[in-house]
Amino acid sequence: MTVLEVSCRINELAEAKNLSRYALAAQCPEVVRSTVYNALSAKQSMKLETLIYICEALQVSLKDFFDFDKKPEEIYSGEERLLINDYRKLDRDQKQRTFGYMQAMLEDNKRRK
Repeated sequence: MTVLEVSCRINELAEAKNLSRYALAAQCPEVVRSTVYNALSAKQSMKLETLIYICEALQVSLKDFFDFDKKPEEIYSGEERLLINDYRKLDRDQKQRTFGYMQAMLEDNKRRK
C-alpha cells in the first residue's frame, strides 16, 4: 500500500463523515495538526500509531480502513450500528416518528449555521 493510497482513503472517509481537514485534525489531539495535514496530502508516510488515531477520529476500525472493497457509506461506528439495530426493533409508527424527529434536528442544524 502506498502513501498516496492511504492518503486517498483518509480523504475519502473524512469526506463521507463531512469532516474538513481542520475538523479531522481537531479530533486527533494526540497528533500534531501538521502530521494530519501531511497524511491528507500524501506528503510523507506516517507511523501506524498516527493512522490508528486518525481511524479513531473517523470512527473506523483499521480492518475497515484497509478494506477497499467497502465504500465509506458501508462503514459504521459502534454507535451507528447500535442505532441501526435499535431502529430495526421499532414498529412502523415509531420508525416514522423517529425519522420525523431526525429531519427536524437536521433542519434545526441548518438554521443555526
